[in-house]
Amino acid sequence: MPAAAENATKITARQPAVAGDRPELTEAPIVVAGGRGVGSAESFSVVEELADDVALPLPCGGEMVFRHVYVLAEGALDDREVNLGYAFNEGEAGYQQSFISGYRRDYVNGQFSLADLAPAWQQKLSASLPKPAAGTPLKPMLYFIGKYEVTARQYAAVMSQAAALSGQGEAPACDVPDGMAARLPKVNLSRFDAERFGAVYSAWLLKNHPELLPVSGRGKNPEDGGIGFVRLPTEVEWEFAARGGQAVSRQELEGRLFPRKVEGSDQEGPLGDWAVYNQVAGGTGQAARLLPVGMKRPNPLGLFDVIGNAAEMVQESFQLVHAGRRQGTYGGFVVKGGNYLEGEMTLFTGMRREYPLFAADGSEQRNETTGFRVAIGALSAPRSRYPELFAQWQKEGRLAALTDAIDDAQDPTKQLDGIIAATRDPQMQAQLAQINEELKRNVSLIARQREEAAGNLIQSAALVAETINNYNIRLTNLKKDREKAVAARDQATAQLYAGAIANGRSALDGALAIYIDNLATGTRYTDAVIQAQFQRIQEELNRNPVLGKSLVKRATLFVKHVGDYRQQHRAEPEAVLKELLASSGR
Repeated sequence: MPAAAENATKITARQPAVAGDRPELTEAPIVVAGGRGVGSAESFSVVEELADDVALPLPCGGEMVFRHVYVLAEGALDDREVNLGYAFNEGEAGYQQSFISGYRRDYVNGQFSLADLAPAWQQKLSASLPKPAAGTPLKPMLYFIGKYEVTARQYAAVMSQAAALSGQGEAPACDVPDGMAARLPKVNLSRFDAERFGAVYSAWLLKNHPELLPVSGRGKNPEDGGIGFVRLPTEVEWEFAARGGQAVSRQELEGRLFPRKVEGSDQEGPLGDWAVYNQVAGGTGQAARLLPVGMKRPNPLGLFDVIGNAAEMVQESFQLVHAGRRQGTYGGFVVKGGNYLEGEMTLFTGMRREYPLFAADGSEQRNETTGFRVAIGALSAPRSRYPELFAQWQKEGRLAALTDAIDDAQDPTKQLDGIIAATRDPQMQAQLAQINEELKRNVSLIARQREEAAGNLIQSAALVAETINNYNIRLTNLKKDREKAVAARDQATAQLYAGAIANGRSALDGALAIYIDNLATGTRYTDAVIQAQFQRIQEELNRNPVLGKSLVKRATLFVKHVGDYRQQHRAEPEAVLKELLASSGR
């Protein structure tokens, strides 16, 4: 064996690499790589977004690309409350029409769990989804929405199959648009055309690639679950995703527009980098015209052109907004996001318009500014989900779920169920049942309010714990400075530091007292509520790379302390303080 060269590398130690969230390249089924074309390390997020894309095949080649949206929920019957629309101020553009896009409350959930997806989709998305610890109540529930607006080429490719799928001959040879024009959003189509596209595409997928579609409540028997199909997104699905979904904070989610972060700056970038709209009034000289999809930057969730370019149809018919809610009366159809003829001041993520279904001559209404993107739907309540849905429904409206002080046997709502069952008078039975349903609705409303309050408590307690740590750091520095002053026999300065130390200690003790008061408050909520809200807060805090990691530690310790207080009915301030400071490494 030849001797080693003088400049040969000598291995002195081995350090195993710490695995990240992504799978090992040697084990990954699909590898997406980026080189000089990415431009910079800051732009590598483009490649990461590609890694989280999922797609379904299209006729004549190509694919329909989707982005996933998730909500942390107990299951299919649970949901997340979201605020949609925009709170117009008096005198602001749009104020007089706030009954169209006004601020309103809605609820969103996904139809699929990770287990409902095809294996290839599971492998691709598992790394980007939160991984709840064993015993935690919440899991990510997903829905899927198109990454781009449906293009002219995609529309032509799908609709070319319509006749053959209905039994009227063979599918024609692929002769679909090509070039830049084929990448334009498909416009000049009616709401019925958009629905027909979803129907034809679903039929083609179910005939040719059913194994690729997600199945709501996927079980051992495929017929028991709800196999996926392509449809228009609902308005709440569209707007939640357009605002940034799980990729932004709660505060950012309620903004007029989604965050438009610029690397190396605290300022948001110009809307023109994210949206196609009429900029002539702004002096740019750019004429208003429809552009191919994906020419601008995506929103934080990876969706392109949710603002401007082609306006987009959604599933529901139009309803007016009144007193923070949508009315039940239907009008025309809802169009979201604005179009390329809009000016900047009329574009926002909550924007909605009402368009007629028919023109004055009776033809289906079409225009050159409106297109659509698609979502993947499924049965909300397939037979395989009945046990899960029934179990969740039984928990709804039960006082026992709100407090540890009573159990199921003592729950008045459950006792009333027993009285109703034992009543022989049909009229009395009906009256009691009505009272019980109203009681359960009120309990459910209280439960939602308590859940929100518990989440706010965990977050505020984490901030108090962070404050305690900062107070302690300041105290430590003041003590060192006083020791230096004493050593230098500077009695006047030492006295000043002594006063500052006393004030600092008082402030720390006050913050600690608030923290312990929060522990007592935390025991008013059941452990299940605390654990569920901790999951949601943890996800929220993890989005903040600077302060989030520290606050997650604080929140984790607070939840532990609440559990200790629940058992012991008291807390030792010194012991609590010691644990808080130890968690900071001090």
